[in-house]
Amino acid sequence: MVKVSEKMHGLGSEHPLCDRIQLILLVLFLVVWGIDSLSFIFFRYSTVLFNVISFPALVLPSFVSLGFCLYLVAKSHKAVFGEAHLQPKFLDSGVYSWVRHPMYLGILLCCLAFFFASLSLLSLGILVVFFIFYNKMTTYEEKSLIQILGEEYIAYQKRVPKWFPRLFSRSQQ
Repeated sequence: MVKVSEKMHGLGSEHPLCDRIQLILLVLFLVVWGIDSLSFIFFRYSTVLFNVISFPALVLPSFVSLGFCLYLVAKSHKAVFGEAHLQPKFLDSGVYSWVRHPMYLGILLCCLAFFFASLSLLSLGILVVFFIFYNKMTTYEEKSLIQILGEEYIAYQKRVPKWFPRLFSRSQQ
């Protein structure tokens, strides 16, 4: 049996309230999105913008966001948790060569897919708050990684965007 203090941890440190705040924001987003969507369906009163853009025009961006979300989360989860390492490993290949925080981006894209499905302005507001939180949290985590990895991580930051994926390396463009 492995004691908690002997367990291997990843590189760097996670924001102390990361898990709690993520869960709260995700639940808040889904509750607001659900209430707003249901109030539109049953009462025709909502902050939903279906009168501006028709539902069929929103299906494609919703599915694209959801598909990219699932791809990023699956690939980054497999890269991080897929194989056991004796020592923590710095990941800079695969989806981590496209964007520095693919798991967080995947979660944001999932919420964006829900937003496209309804165009709820209230849920868009929470999505913006979610993004601001993730941006602050990733800045916190990256400071820790710079302390541990130094120039290697700084070079990675220069090479790989924080949020908007570069799907092709500069040499391929």
